[in-house]
Amino acid sequence: MIKREKIELVKGSDIYAGIDVSCDIHRVRFIDNLGQEIIRGISFSNDREGFNKLEEHMKKYGIDHNIIFGLEPTGDYWKPIGYYLKSKGYRVVLVNPYHLKRTKEIIDNSQQKDDRKDSYLIADLVKQGKYFFPIIPEGIYGEMREISISWRRTKQQITRLKCYLSNFLAKYFPEYRSIFSDILGKSSFYILSHYPLPEDIKRIGKVRLTRIIKRVSKGKIKQEKIDRLYEIAKDTVGIKEGKETARMFLKEILKELERLIRRREKLKGKMKDLLMRSGYGDYLLSIRGVGVVSACLFLGEIGDPRRYKKSSQIEKLAGYNLVEESSGKKKGQKQISKRGRETLRYVGYLVANVAIAKNKEIRELYRYKVEVLKKNRINAMVGIAVKMLRIMFAVCKNKEYYNSEKIRENFI
Repeated sequence: MIKREKIELVKGSDIYAGIDVSCDIHRVRFIDNLGQEIIRGISFSNDREGFNKLEEHMKKYGIDHNIIFGLEPTGDYWKPIGYYLKSKGYRVVLVNPYHLKRTKEIIDNSQQKDDRKDSYLIADLVKQGKYFFPIIPEGIYGEMREISISWRRTKQQITRLKCYLSNFLAKYFPEYRSIFSDILGKSSFYILSHYPLPEDIKRIGKVRLTRIIKRVSKGKIKQEKIDRLYEIAKDTVGIKEGKETARMFLKEILKELERLIRRREKLKGKMKDLLMRSGYGDYLLSIRGVGVVSACLFLGEIGDPRRYKKSSQIEKLAGYNLVEESSGKKKGQKQISKRGRETLRYVGYLVANVAIAKNKEIRELYRYKVEVLKKNRINAMVGIAVKMLRIMFAVCKNKEYYNSEKIRENFI
């Protein structure tokens, strides 16, 4: 929605309410079209009793539904009150915390900050049309949002534990990674679980080691690699101190990793089910470079694609819109704003990487940007990420499969 439409929307309201949200206690103030406080503001708790107190306070002063509530999206604290007000039929919008911070000195030329002042500023920004509508995904899109959050947290936890595992190997068996490039691969995981230290490998001997690895890998690992593993275990430069504690620590890490990997696979299965139920799965998966996870993350972030009119809205939602700082003769360099949903930017980068490798048309476009337009690789990658988000939105909006000819027609 453009600014003019936002202003027209607020013109139809008589009262603007600003709620400064927190973990336990919210503060609300009510102003009119002139910015005057028309009724006394109150504080109320973040529970059913507090929400009832807010409604009773409004009924006491005869406030009906001709009101817009503005909230500052502080973490997830705004969601209970936001969902509650929306369920009661009130209009709910959000105010950017960055805008609030920048305007706090305007009303009284003071850097003072408190809940009472912030709630007034939120209401005033709503009155000026400086707000945005919250993406409150409902139904299947709400499920996608939550499972996307779980997926990213699980992935981050796996990455963190993988770093711990790498640190362990760097101390006790630094040569190990020259044998297994993927330390979480099936054979590597088995060796680390049962024979984590070089001395454990030496103890079982080369013959038994060979038999174990051949069985676990189903003969995929060559004998030369097994021989080399045994030799470097005999002659490792890893430290010898603190081995028993390290062994116990590694066991806990691997157990947690195993649990997280199982959870990741379970989440992926659920993602596929939700994607197909959404009605957009086949269209998104027809794009070479888009998989089940990236498609589900995309829909989880934007919600229902029918809410948007143009692909530029998706671009701005992700924070991929270009901005520059120019003044007088100084011409600033354009860069992406990053004022948007970080996960959506991550999706763009993720599918861009895969598409450059697997999608012929996108690979040609990337080479054109780098070799002909002489853009640096980072800027070219950002351009491809934006292009992929636009394509994903287009196939959902038009309910059509990916068409390589259309990409070539709009090559630039």
